[in-house]
Amino acid sequence: MAIFLYSNNRPIVQNVQGKSEVIQTTESNKTEIIDIQKNTVIEYNDLLCTGKGSRAEIHQDNAVYRLGSMSVATWDSNRSIKLMDGSFLYCSTIDANLTISSNQTTALFMGSGTIIFETTQNGGFKFIPIEARGSVFTSKGGSVEVKSGRMLLVLGEPSYFGDAYDIDLILMIKTSRLLNSFPDPLPTFGRISLAIYAQQLKLKGKYNALIGDAPTKDNLQMWQFGPSEDENNKGVFNKIFNRN
Repeated sequence: MAIFLYSNNRPIVQNVQGKSEVIQTTESNKTEIIDIQKNTVIEYNDLLCTGKGSRAEIHQDNAVYRLGSMSVATWDSNRSIKLMDGSFLYCSTIDANLTISSNQTTALFMGSGTIIFETTQNGGFKFIPIEARGSVFTSKGGSVEVKSGRMLLVLGEPSYFGDAYDIDLILMIKTSRLLNSFPDPLPTFGRISLAIYAQQLKLKGKYNALIGDAPTKDNLQMWQFGPSEDENNKGVFNKIFNRN
């Protein structure tokens, strides 16, 4: 069954780090560039741009959106976002439909959770569920049940799924500023902790992290990093919260 969540509320900025701007086109077709500040209201089709080392958190209804450094995105409509470059995080505890598109591809997520999207060089994007429940659909008709820690590539137009890869959730928590650099914790913090704990139990602490990019539709670059001996000797929750 399809999940729908409609709203007349516009996205509103809650936190800004560094330099971010919104580019608006007026009714007279003039372009205005406005610095993003807390409580800035984002209109549909505004172009959001973040500078190097800058990030912004935006709320709409019950969802949290975080735009990463050197990123460009626009709201096409409610819960429909086009990410032209860079990365953003989507977080919602309520089931809803989210349409995400890049320069060359589009997908629909139906469910809830905490998901990071990153553009790739080939015009597609990486769909990285930190913790999530639901399914993602492509325009070619394919669908995949989302699994926490299981990255999907979405490619082409009409869109289709590329390869899928497991990622190290602890490494993501430690290194992703979309997750760890904002003053307020995400509302799904408890679910994220449980997803990490479940992954560690399943893999018994023996895990290799995979990261990478897709420069072409047929070529995926991946780098693998293994955990150090010290990391393997730490308890799961110690690693999550960086406790000695």
